[in-house]
Amino acid sequence: MTDDVDLKEIERRALTAYHEDGLLDIFIGGYLLFFGLSSFTGHIAVSWFLPALSTLLYSEAKKRVTYPRLGYVRFTKEMRHHIWMNTSLVLFIAGLVTLTGLFTNMGVPERAPWGTLLLNKYNLLFLGGVFAVTFLMMGRIMSISRLYQYSVISLLVFFAGYFYLDSPFIVSEQSLGAPCAIIGVIMVGIGASHLRRFIGRYPKEA
Repeated sequence: MTDDVDLKEIERRALTAYHEDGLLDIFIGGYLLFFGLSSFTGHIAVSWFLPALSTLLYSEAKKRVTYPRLGYVRFTKEMRHHIWMNTSLVLFIAGLVTLTGLFTNMGVPERAPWGTLLLNKYNLLFLGGVFAVTFLMMGRIMSISRLYQYSVISLLVFFAGYFYLDSPFIVSEQSLGAPCAIIGVIMVGIGASHLRRFIGRYPKEA
């Protein structure tokens, strides 16, 4: 039993160190920034194809930046399955909650449930909550404490957006894009700071 606990603790610490480079922040933030900017240019459909490409680029960045400094990290099958399943579940639920919460029968507003109408009225507040819970759960799953910071930042940015962006009754690409772009810039900046410290702390020769 003690060995199991120790192994899980070692894996948790290794997972934390594995994401110390800030690359995850840069890639997630970069995607949010691209999504936000594309919502104003009318090319938002392009952003839906980016996750697959970003996954490949993220893997390549890990090989060039992280592995030469920390060594190649391969977690147990159980942990990899746990992270993949829980991450997929959180993202699926977040998308499902957003879609059903904001768009149920909105094509025929008079038939839309009162809850849907209420969430659309306060759409940015609702989306801020979805973003915050998503970052919170991702932080717990991946043992990355700074994702908790992004949870709070998401709430603040979306709440500010609600009061200052004159959000329409039905969520639009532009009203969603502005908070996403702001959060993206913050995440890229924090990630770049972590990456700079990571490179300085772990010389490549080591």
